[in-house]
Amino acid sequence: MNSFIQDSAIDLSLDLQQHYAHLLVFPQCYDSFIPAPHLPILALLDFTNLPPFDHSLTVADLHRFFTSEHCVTNDVPADFLDCSLPPLSLSTQLLNTFSQAYHDGVKSVKDPWFLGNLPFWVVQYWHDLGCAIAVKERWSLARDWLSGQQENADTDLAAAIDEVFSSLRVLGWGTTLRGPAAALQVLDLAEFLSSTPMKGRFIDA
Repeated sequence: MNSFIQDSAIDLSLDLQQHYAHLLVFPQCYDSFIPAPHLPILALLDFTNLPPFDHSLTVADLHRFFTSEHCVTNDVPADFLDCSLPPLSLSTQLLNTFSQAYHDGVKSVKDPWFLGNLPFWVVQYWHDLGCAIAVKERWSLARDWLSGQQENADTDLAAAIDEVFSSLRVLGWGTTLRGPAAALQVLDLAEFLSSTPMKGRFIDA
């Protein structure tokens, strides 16, 4: 195969990837329903209007979310935003299989518990919102553990706990860490706020 044909194949692949990515971009008006990554962790925990996960759905239900029926609008009904979400593992799998499903002729998305067809961007919306919900659940456990340590804390420990809470008031839940902690994600810090044994990858970091 000559270089021209090879380059054309690469360009076609990139064009398809960009096309798939474009289909998954949700309208800007829905951004406000997803907590921004720079939102402080304690503010995320006060975010009360996040829908729950529907844990009755599993990866085994993957085929139920794609349909060959067309979706006639790029919008969604207002009550859809209050519906429960597929678990994060499922929405991640939906994202991973989207390009192949689209290539196979899928025309829209279907929520098993919701009437009507939905635009493709709903998959990305489910995933992004699901990430925020999963992070909130983890940090909620960490905050509860930290609060429990305050009950019998001596002066030094109480001061350390207050310092941690001060950090949680300013540290964004999805921001990038820098310096010695650059290899970690913000969510990894929640692992240190529990009584469970520290994972090996943190010890090696």
